[in-house]
Amino acid sequence: MQSLAQDEEDTLEAGTLVATYFRVLEFIGPANFGELYRGEHIQMGSRCAVRVLSPQWKSLVRGDEDVDRFRRMARAASDTSHPNIAQVFDGGRLADGRLFLVTELLVGSSLFEAIAERRYLPVLRAARILRDVARAVRAAHNAGQVHRDLKAENVMLVPLPDGDGEAVQVLDFGIAAWAEAEARKQNPGAFVATPEYMAPEQVLGKPASPLFDIYAMGVMLFEALVGETPFSGNPQTLMKAKVARPAPTLASKLPGMPRRLSELVDDCLATDPAMRPQSANEFVVRIEEILRTLNRTSGPQT
Repeated sequence: MQSLAQDEEDTLEAGTLVATYFRVLEFIGPANFGELYRGEHIQMGSRCAVRVLSPQWKSLVRGDEDVDRFRRMARAASDTSHPNIAQVFDGGRLADGRLFLVTELLVGSSLFEAIAERRYLPVLRAARILRDVARAVRAAHNAGQVHRDLKAENVMLVPLPDGDGEAVQVLDFGIAAWAEAEARKQNPGAFVATPEYMAPEQVLGKPASPLFDIYAMGVMLFEALVGETPFSGNPQTLMKAKVARPAPTLASKLPGMPRRLSELVDDCLATDPAMRPQSANEFVVRIEEILRTLNRTSGPQT
């Protein structure tokens, strides 16, 4: 059995045990918040992913109580069972102090990578992906969880075994909320969300709301269709712009988009949260109606 790497920058060695029942098999590569490994359950042999958070996150954990809160976050995430939410099996702290999560192993690409590869996505595919994201968000909101850091990098697209379509999985429910709460103990103004996807009121430090996630879904749908987020630039300039002026309309970028789709994107990106869809369920209902229309009028898309 290999021991944990002594240098915090080193990768975990094959054979390292985490959370008693999971064995590291190999390093996959960098991932959101840190490093990603392929692993397995030592008794059942089932595959899993071991996600080790970057060393910088160690500063948020100063004692056993902080570790317990991290574990509770991981368990709360695992309690929300939904086909579009990546499963979380366990979480904790390694001997070198770094935090880890054991999750479902997903083999595919992120929405961010899919957009980068093609520059933008076909309308039908983009709408289907965001429908499934919204279904995941609806389940999480019903369980009392706000993601707070929804973004294209947190949406995995996993090809189905028969080659017909893809499964959509949303990652990292609970992580941003936990990290932000811990960071604000040291700096009351701290945030961990990604500026391009933050709602204007989130930029202003307002209390977490499900409408943060509604805004982020609007950003992702805009990004998938246009190939860029509504606001871009360095973080400070971008966040000031979000508060100072409305987001560009989808029609200003793509005049030929179906009217109801443009309206949904624009409503989600409203500066005033009261003007957005007021629940993930409302988003689901509207985009499912859009998809029914698209399926009636669209030919095959690639």
